[in-house]
Amino acid sequence: MSGPRHFSVIAPDAYNKSGTSTVTVRLGGSYPVYLCVGHDRIPMSTDQGWALWVALGNALTAVHGPAPEWAAAQLRPRPGEAAGS
Repeated sequence: MSGPRHFSVIAPDAYNKSGTSTVTVRLGGSYPVYLCVGHDRIPMSTDQGWALWVALGNALTAVHGPAPEWAAAQLRPRPGEAAGS
């Protein structure tokens, strides 16, 4: 990996004026993973990032079923960065 990579999703959010919230994950930098939700930034280890992925996936799928179409359709790297590179 040649520097930090950023992945962003625009998510529905009923608790702000625009009705949406940006969720961003940055890979690389001082910490291996940064999770940003709105204006909050949470640095974490790679293991913590994977644990969050598994916990959210299991919990949301168990209660709400498969991911909505917007969730799968919007995951994208920042312009100029290829996914998985």
